[in-house]
Amino acid sequence: MVKRTAVLLGLMLAARLGAVTAPVLERGADNGVVLTRLPSVLRQEEVHRHLETGLTTTLAFEVRTLGSTRTRGGARIDIRYELWDEVWLVTRADTSGRTQRASFASFEKLEAWWRDLRLEVLPARSPAGPAELRLRVIPFSQSEQLDAQRWFSRSLAGESAGSAEAVSGVVAEPSGDLFNLLLATSIGRPALLEYEWKLSLPGRRR
Repeated sequence: MVKRTAVLLGLMLAARLGAVTAPVLERGADNGVVLTRLPSVLRQEEVHRHLETGLTTTLAFEVRTLGSTRTRGGARIDIRYELWDEVWLVTRADTSGRTQRASFASFEKLEAWWRDLRLEVLPARSPAGPAELRLRVIPFSQSEQLDAQRWFSRSLAGESAGSAEAVSGVVAEPSGDLFNLLLATSIGRPALLEYEWKLSLPGRRR
């Protein structure tokens, strides 16, 4: 009975992973490594249910190369639905050393932004070859929401008035300390969903 249950759980996990298309690693204009064609996890039932609570949902990407020379990197996206104003607030950070904030008037506009995202996840020196990508969808609890709101408040400070669906701006950070802190706070948190893919990293452009 235990063995049968384990097999069924394995099949369910395989079906879930099979339903989510793997993203792609590409070289950017400066040969930095960019993650594109992100999977449509926002529509996953567990994720969408938590997104609608008004609590923050974090999507943490961790990437590492698997060759003889190994490099690591990643990106983090925080999404929160502002129940009072009925807008979606997003903050992203990646290895570029910048953070970006955006607000969207509808879930459909948030999805469109997500589909077009290009996240810088590894430096230009990263060698071509196999790579491993891990995505963890991390829900905030009610007790953790205060810290999340402080983060959003800092990120949205100074935001100019404008259309709710427009990206409000890009803020350059002086170093990667903020990104490292954000990624570190994701590690060790219980994940709502977790995905892993084996990807291929192309060589540098000439």
